[in-house]
Amino acid sequence: MRRLPTSLLAFLMLLSSIIAQATDLYVSPNGSDTNPGTKDKPLATIMMALRKARELRRLHDASISNGIHIILTNGTYQLYEPIFIRPEDTGTATSPTWIEAAPNEKPVISGGMTITNWYQPKQKIAGLPSTAQGKVWVADLSAPNGQLPAFRQLWINNKKAIRARDRNADSMNRILSWNHVTEECWIPTPATPDLRNASGIEMFIHQWWAVATLRIKKMEVHGDSAKLSFYQPESKIQSEHPWPAPWESKETGNSAFYLTNAIQLLDEPGEWFLDANTHKLYYWPHNGEDLRTATVTAPLLETLVCTEGLIDHPVSYISFNGISFQHTGWLRPSQQGHVALQAGMYLLDAYKLKTPGTPDKAGLENQAWIGRQPAAVEASFANHISFTNCRFEHLAATGLDLKKATNHDEII
Repeated sequence: MRRLPTSLLAFLMLLSSIIAQATDLYVSPNGSDTNPGTKDKPLATIMMALRKARELRRLHDASISNGIHIILTNGTYQLYEPIFIRPEDTGTATSPTWIEAAPNEKPVISGGMTITNWYQPKQKIAGLPSTAQGKVWVADLSAPNGQLPAFRQLWINNKKAIRARDRNADSMNRILSWNHVTEECWIPTPATPDLRNASGIEMFIHQWWAVATLRIKKMEVHGDSAKLSFYQPESKIQSEHPWPAPWESKETGNSAFYLTNAIQLLDEPGEWFLDANTHKLYYWPHNGEDLRTATVTAPLLETLVCTEGLIDHPVSYISFNGISFQHTGWLRPSQQGHVALQAGMYLLDAYKLKTPGTPDKAGLENQAWIGRQPAAVEASFANHISFTNCRFEHLAATGLDLKKATNHDEII
């Protein structure tokens, strides 16, 4: 048998090793996007790693024949915008893309900002209850990326803090009545003084199998009762939709509720309040919490990763492994209220039909249209997307949503 020349054999072995290897792109919070993405000189952002991978696919580089590994080392990757995975990022069955933790490491993709520079004011804080004076800490918020932050969630050392409210622990009040025609609600007069003049106050109400968040427009006190009116669009939707509606019953009691989001309600450790006008954040620490050393995180993003293909060009063969997705917010309740149908889906419009029946259901007595709350990780027009050993923590709405036209996906 003829033997191949040594030089030719060496060349074939080299060629074989190139073909058999996948491309590795390393990313580190301490890296730089001007680096090549090697283990010794990692990139700084996942977005740049995806761009490099996209270019390798565009140019049909031979090094990716067995796939591309985007390897994240330890640390927190704080995002200023969602990671967008598009049709041009799509892999194949033989050349997928992995976005994965380095061996034995636990990277975090975060949509939050860290709040520092806490201080205890020397003077009294206007509106703060006397029991909280001298115990509440304050942080002056800066404007990351040129926009002052707004948020509804706050984590202290990754434990969720409580937005200031008028009833503590798991206790709630009960409504007195609900007028669906005038779109007004009567409640017992709040014990907290000066609440009538509070700006941004909200009502959180439990009704049948769902909850609603309603922005209070006006509070009128009449002796031991107070009348609430609400902003649109939630006022109309809340009063017009038949199910689930505010509950009134002499046998089982009326719907439970509490009031929230006013500095006058910050009255126990673990509660916080964000003043949207002055952009000051107030927090009453628990015993043992030191805000000079604590990690305080507020969400800036609602979505961390958006995988979005086209109907004729879906995103395929993208895998996430060992990643923790953390710290997302949800601002719709602050902007338009939140009246839910179920599963967190919010009503866009809903009303009782005067004459029952629709083309789909002859006996239907009401119609409703719903919206879908944001998720930390979303996928549409995608297939063969997988999540293995991932964590979804400290999130405001949904963790993972395979939204539309997805198939052959895997979550382990």
